[in-house]
Amino acid sequence: MKILYKNCYQELYAYAFKMLPDKEKIKDCLHEIFCQIWEDRKKIGDITNIKAYLVTCVRNRILKEIKQSSHVDQIENHGDLNQFKAYSYEQLLIESQHLEERKQKIWDAVSRLTPMQREIISLKFLQNLSYQAIAIQLELKPRTVYNHVYAAICSLRITLKR
Repeated sequence: MKILYKNCYQELYAYAFKMLPDKEKIKDCLHEIFCQIWEDRKKIGDITNIKAYLVTCVRNRILKEIKQSSHVDQIENHGDLNQFKAYSYEQLLIESQHLEERKQKIWDAVSRLTPMQREIISLKFLQNLSYQAIAIQLELKPRTVYNHVYAAICSLRITLKR
């Protein structure tokens, strides 16, 4: 739960801030949402798309907060409520499937790289190491690491364009 909180908090905060520009209320709402999820964790069951679930929770909680704070008039004056429209289950399912297809395409492209390129790409982009740190770790020159990254990125671009 702690990892989920850390990974999703900023994105959920930004989403909520678009609806309700009140930092303290947003922080309270997000905290309440995560506490409620923790308390109801056994009742909730399996969630296939956690981000969509959290966004829906945030949207509903913020709309409830707006209604309770009698900001409904302010929202009606500033725009259409359609921007807060919920996605249907089918739309969420389709988006989830598209995301999985994109992930699979990326993994297929990465698997076509040479073992050295895969290792360097992993160190560079997944572990966020500098070219210098990678060079020291793999006992290579920094320029060689740079060339491997460049070749890997070129290869990925070509593979992913197909």
